[in-house]
Amino acid sequence: MLQISRFVVALCLAATLATSAGASELRYGSKGVPVSFGNPYMANGSPAMYVWFAMFDALTQVDARGELVPALALSWENIEPRAWRFKLRPNVTFSNGEPFTADAIVTAFAWLRIPEGRRSIIGNEVRYVLSVEKENDLSVVFRTERPDAILPRRLSGVMMVAPKAWTTLGPEGFAKTPATTGSYAMKDWGEGTSRLILEAFKGSWRAPVIDRLVIANLPDNAARLQALQSGQIDIAGNINVDDIDTVEVSGGRVVSGSSASISAWAFRVADKANTPLKDVRVRQAINYAVDKTMLNDALLRGLTAPAGQPAAKGAVGYDPSIEPYPYVIEKAKALLKAAGYERGFPLKVDVIVDRTPGDAAVYQTAASMLAKVGIAVELRTMPFPSWMTKYLTHTWEDSTDAFSLSWNSGPYNDVSRPMEIYSCLRPDAFFCDKALSDRLQTVGEEMDLANRELMLKDLGRAYHDAAPALFLLDLKDFFGVGPRVKEIEILNRVPEYHKITLAVP
Repeated sequence: MLQISRFVVALCLAATLATSAGASELRYGSKGVPVSFGNPYMANGSPAMYVWFAMFDALTQVDARGELVPALALSWENIEPRAWRFKLRPNVTFSNGEPFTADAIVTAFAWLRIPEGRRSIIGNEVRYVLSVEKENDLSVVFRTERPDAILPRRLSGVMMVAPKAWTTLGPEGFAKTPATTGSYAMKDWGEGTSRLILEAFKGSWRAPVIDRLVIANLPDNAARLQALQSGQIDIAGNINVDDIDTVEVSGGRVVSGSSASISAWAFRVADKANTPLKDVRVRQAINYAVDKTMLNDALLRGLTAPAGQPAAKGAVGYDPSIEPYPYVIEKAKALLKAAGYERGFPLKVDVIVDRTPGDAAVYQTAASMLAKVGIAVELRTMPFPSWMTKYLTHTWEDSTDAFSLSWNSGPYNDVSRPMEIYSCLRPDAFFCDKALSDRLQTVGEEMDLANRELMLKDLGRAYHDAAPALFLLDLKDFFGVGPRVKEIEILNRVPEYHKITLAVP
């Protein structure tokens, strides 16, 4: 009954969208919105990106081919082993009228360097940046703790905020009334209505075609699908594979894009005593005991791919020669026996669902497969905010043995990002293999990009062998698109809102 009630409420919410729809209004159904409102340093990825990418810009951007291209910075050069100079785009303004200059970058990184900023997700991503020096209004120099060949890629995840507004309002005040350079400016966060309203920022350097963007917070997949079918939204984000036929039969179409991530269960090894997962043979056995090909073919219509390495296809460091663990149940049993767990053991896994296509079914099926080798999996589903709090503060229950955590190469499309998360380099590491971490640091200081990629591929094989997670699937995102939408492109898991055009009614 609770499930039905939530569904009805979601549909009623979606129905209100139709009342103000017009030719210049785009309506997007999102599975979530940022819990930190417009503070772009508190998250990196879903669901915040569905809102933030309409509003904010970074210095650089990764394009659809995975190549780094200019955004708020026009060019960059490595002037010393530990220093990069960035030349900025001129004549850019924030939505509150402030000019975008070097001051914005200096202000942002000054905050990211203080304890509060360092604790943020983005602060951790750029923790090796020591300082940002203003040369003039349109030139800055980044100095880093160690050589960093991909600093320009890392900066694609650091959104710029209006410096005066940020300083005057503070992070919490700014979050409610953000001043941004992107295509749309936030007008109403939809507190109480779950209906976010953004107006076109015509002064943006990437001005949009459509005048208004409405983002409906519809966490329930069925509600998003129903709202799309009834014409109450134009795009339903992150639909399930099973919904593709329904969308097409009802007159819509489905577009997809790479998620740049590998779905996985992360094993708690470094921070949990007396766990069978400390033995690499056990971790490998778990991987041999799960048939990823079956998961892909039976549950996801063959639209994804089995995975066995940290990098998603297309990411820097991806190695096509690294095969996923094959499904060999006898091998799994032999490894468990050699490790002293012939009779298996219980495994408690904390997961969030409805984040990627078919994830609930994938997790349940994987758990049933592990039961065949004596591993009794207890899947404990939790809301995304609870999962995120536990992940950020490292406050998992003592009983938690593993948790859902993708190997996410976004937004800068480089495998070193998830490798760092699964390493001793992460504060409060849950997996720590010193040899792997030392190699990762060496890779990080390699300035020759060709050599660096070869080293990453070699390290990817070592991660495969160490099995710090149950590798599952190389994922895609699927978007249901209604007939009003004429042109749409997906970039970094988000529709490029400013390029979308609507059919003339």
